[in-house]
Amino acid sequence: MRSLSLVMRGLDGAGLRQLVAQLHPIYRDCFAAPPWSEPAEKIADFPARLARHTSQPGAYGSIAERDGEIVGAIYGWPAPTTLPTANAFDIAVRDAAPPDVADLLVAPALVVAELMVAPAHQGHGLGRELLARQVGDRAAWLATHPDAAAARLYQRAGWERRFSFQVNDRPLAVFTRPAVPSGR
Repeated sequence: MRSLSLVMRGLDGAGLRQLVAQLHPIYRDCFAAPPWSEPAEKIADFPARLARHTSQPGAYGSIAERDGEIVGAIYGWPAPTTLPTANAFDIAVRDAAPPDVADLLVAPALVVAELMVAPAHQGHGLGRELLARQVGDRAAWLATHPDAAAARLYQRAGWERRFSFQVNDRPLAVFTRPAVPSGR
């Protein structure tokens, strides 16, 4: 069996948008299956959602490639100074967040909007590597399905589950991670 080389590349929002054709099948493979079971319309909307997400001020991310094929990606942006209310997700987060946790979801925290690893490459630490690369030593937050394998990954990586909420009848859980002091 030949060795597969892993390459990680950081990209800004524009660079991520240029890769939509390669990222869309990974998104579909990750989120069409349970527990997400996203409907075909939401899967089809990924290119537009990627464009909206990666147009956020300061949006950036990373991709992981094995032998030239993208097998994982992560992206997000610096959190704004107040919780946004631009869409149903934002409103649901704002309404569900306890006040002490709401303070952790704004600047200087980072928002991790999406983490996806092709199913054939899951379970080998790639998601953990992408997450560490994206967040570094900064405070961050994200939302995921409470039954997703990623929820266990976040907990093992030291993220804390803070609260649950629903958007369009889909259960979600918010996880936060504090900034890591220098020298640790």
